[in-house]
Amino acid sequence: MPLSDSKITSYFGRYHAAYRTSDHHAHGSDLTRLINCLELQPNSVVFDAACGTGHTALALASRGHQVIGMDMTPEMVQDAQDLAEKRGLSISWLIGNVEQLPWEPQTFDAITCRRAAHHFQNLPLFLREAHRVLKPGGVLGISDMTAPSSAIDWLNQLEKLRDPSHHAARSANEWCALLGKAGYDLEYLQVSVEPMTPTEWLSPVSAESPEGSQALTFIDGHAPASILASGQLLKYRLVVTGVKI
Repeated sequence: MPLSDSKITSYFGRYHAAYRTSDHHAHGSDLTRLINCLELQPNSVVFDAACGTGHTALALASRGHQVIGMDMTPEMVQDAQDLAEKRGLSISWLIGNVEQLPWEPQTFDAITCRRAAHHFQNLPLFLREAHRVLKPGGVLGISDMTAPSSAIDWLNQLEKLRDPSHHAARSANEWCALLGKAGYDLEYLQVSVEPMTPTEWLSPVSAESPEGSQALTFIDGHAPASILASGQLLKYRLVVTGVKI
């Protein structure tokens, strides 16, 4: 397993239970926006990439769609399967790397990826793979952390201190360019801002842990005005959709 993948499975294997019970992940406003902006037809076939503990897949399946979820961390997939069984939802789950998809071209009506793309080592490859397995006119929906262009480098430095599996968050402009280059027609883009305390930002990492302590020191010494205001950090969340051309 590549070192980058082992960092991901190590981090999320350690914290999977916190993501399973996270109200922000189960009911965050970006989840509703992401699903609504897909404008899915009834009984659509949807792939949830890097599904984590399954909150997006569960929401899609509860609306009557046929859903497949994939994640590379076995503990996360097991949690997702357990939650689906408890809710009586039929969802297929796979353990794997979403940069290498095992399906034939034109398999899915839609693909979702929520709060995970900043971990991908090769995001352009995932976008191309998603494009390959989408049906013509199919839609890719992404929700992920972002920041103003002037602060995106700072955000990435902070996140790598907090979470060694973090690779890169992208600005809205970068997302538009990446989607266009991969063959998508941009359909929807919205950035929201959620104020939170530094400790809330670190979750599920403890402020007393080495990673948490380093991150808090970095915030105290370097936070730009567009990220830190009145003692609170501003978490920017992007929701974007692109239609396969």
